[in-house]
Amino acid sequence: STAARNSTHYHCIAHTAAKKPRTPQQRAKMAHMESIYKREQAAELCKRGDLLASRGHLHEAMECVGEGLALHPASKDLKELRDRLTPLLDRLEEELEKAARRAAKRRQLKEKKKTDMKLQDAALVLGVAADCRDEAQLKKAYKKMSLKHHPDRNRGDPSATQRFQRVHDAYESFMVALPEDGGEEVDPSDKSRYDPVAAIAAFKAHLEAKEINSWENFNDVYRRLQRDPEVVGVRTQGERKQAFAEYTTKRLAYEKKQEKEAERVEQARKRGVFLELLASSDFQGRAFVSSSSEWRTCGPRLQEHCRAHKDERWLLLDAEDRQRAFNDFVEQLKDAETAHKEEKRKKRCDAFRTLLDEEVSEASAEAYADLKWSAVDGIIRPKNDSRYKDLSSDSRRRTFLDWRDEKIAALGGDPPPREKSRSRSRERSRRDRRDRSRRSRSRDRSRRDDRSR
Repeated sequence: STAARNSTHYHCIAHTAAKKPRTPQQRAKMAHMESIYKREQAAELCKRGDLLASRGHLHEAMECVGEGLALHPASKDLKELRDRLTPLLDRLEEELEKAARRAAKRRQLKEKKKTDMKLQDAALVLGVAADCRDEAQLKKAYKKMSLKHHPDRNRGDPSATQRFQRVHDAYESFMVALPEDGGEEVDPSDKSRYDPVAAIAAFKAHLEAKEINSWENFNDVYRRLQRDPEVVGVRTQGERKQAFAEYTTKRLAYEKKQEKEAERVEQARKRGVFLELLASSDFQGRAFVSSSSEWRTCGPRLQEHCRAHKDERWLLLDAEDRQRAFNDFVEQLKDAETAHKEEKRKKRCDAFRTLLDEEVSEASAEAYADLKWSAVDGIIRPKNDSRYKDLSSDSRRRTFLDWRDEKIAALGGDPPPREKSRSRSRERSRRDRRDRSRRSRSRDRSRRDDRSR
């Protein structure tokens, strides 16, 4: 192969150079051949790593990548392969860790089950309850059963030694199951001073103060905290386990809520960044999005702009969230424009009211009630005031009626009822529609007559 020929040629040059001094041309040629050899070796390692990765041997593939980068650090293929293998290895490590955690949990449950079964057998041997944790009672039962089955008291019985050994093993099983601090933490005879509700509440608060997570095991937690006063204050181990289960359930719900809140905050941050992109302008100073923009035309233009300028804000959201954010942004622009137009109209109406105050003044409510818009319009129109021109005819009439009613109410009178009247433009459009429909019916009638003939 090419690599073998280059390697053989390289060794021949090295052997020849060892016999006589190297010239600058020989050293340059040696360096060139060495670089070619390293590149070819790196390419071979890259191919081998890719093949191993396709077969699932990720660690071996990463070793090949490391060796190849040591030979040729600037290899793009090796860097791409390393970038592709790194997240796969991380995910594999996480899965292995989870599997190890699950296996440890299954092993603990299996050991607990074996211990419980062993304690049940030991309880039958000693004649006590399986959940007995009173050391004095266990010692009393052990002494009684050991004296009963002692070989010296059962001479001639070949099974006495075996029974005595079983009693000893049963007592050892109970001793191993006892807590290290000596079994019951509270005096069983003093029941009047024990408040289970307060003790369990203090135990849960202590777990929360120690920031015990929902995935932790009770035995591990109890081994760390068994000498704390809040743990000792709970009477039995069963109450501790029940309280720990309730705490972990509540803690798990809290952790899920925190994760959802963190996801919501992160999504809101990404949405805000994307809205900043929508509010920006192109290089010509034109806004990307206006109140009349549509996603089907504006979306591809924004995507092309972000791709050309390597703007990563486009990739923060998926397609549905981008379109939803775009529609909400357009609605906000429309609302802002509507509010701006309404504010301008209100200012023009206020200016027209000021004009009415300047031009029209009556002394009584009856005089204001007798005012007609046609008369007032004939007074104000010839003056050619800009405040008059800024409003349409309908707006001027409505503003006048509102102004007149306010004046009448201020003077203690009752505003007259308003007549329901249509504007000229509405009347004209209605008349045009009626004429078009009449012409259309006439045309259809003439066509039917032509067909009948």
